Amino acid sequence: MRTISKTYYTIGSLAKLTSTTVRTLDFYDHKGLLKPSGYNEQGHRTYTDEDLFRLQQILALKYLDLSLDEIGKYLEQGGKDYKTSLDMQYELLLQKQQHIQRVMATIERVRAIVKDNDTIDPQLIMLMINAIQQEGEMKQWLFDRLPDEFVESIFVSGASLEHEIMIVFNDLLVMSKQGLQPEHPLVQERGLSLKLILDRLLAQPLEELGMSETGKILMEMEFPSNFQPDFINYLLEVFGHLIIGSKGGEGE
Repeated sequence: MRTISKTYYTIGSLAKLTSTTVRTLDFYDHKGLLKPSGYNEQGHRTYTDEDLFRLQQILALKYLDLSLDEIGKYLEQGGKDYKTSLDMQYELLLQKQQHIQRVMATIERVRAIVKDNDTIDPQLIMLMINAIQQEGEMKQWLFDRLPDEFVESIFVSGASLEHEIMIVFNDLLVMSKQGLQPEHPLVQERGLSLKLILDRLLAQPLEELGMSETGKILMEMEFPSNFQPDFINYLLEVFGHLIIGSKGGEGE
């Protein structure tokens, strides 16, 4: 009976055959990803066709952007067929692509607001980024706490309303940090802009809600809570002066 001899590769020949380097193979050996099948008489590492196939798997998975830890777990499971492996990698890359698209969309939305302002408060930028990242969760969170029509109107109106609200919030935040009092004419002007937006969203003037309900809405709107309580109180004072002023105007 004829014996079929195995093919053995030295580390140098294996590196050359797979267009990699001896240093890389040393690293894979150190990491336990690719151990030699044996050693020759000179004590040099030798590899078989099975090792060559395993190395090809490692290189393919590395190309598909898996970490060495992920590759190790894959190989420990005995390796799946290439079709299953490709399907798995495609899904992973698709998830990464979707993540990148979300990040780019976030940056674009923030840029749209920043470009129209010489001064943007960092607190507001962090609020925008966090809100965009958690938009789905935030929508459900708001539904649990605010009137459905109010929440729907926020999300249906989209980027234009988001831009409008954030501009006013930024102006008021900057004014509060500059020490302008809630009754200051400039503050009242921007406060009126925010009030008109809320009136439009709620389909009901804030005067009819009362200060406690207005405060609740403001507290819920600032999810996640990046705004300091002092700023929410500042806004309530702004609205308080507006409401008093509007009632005074009605009485004249």
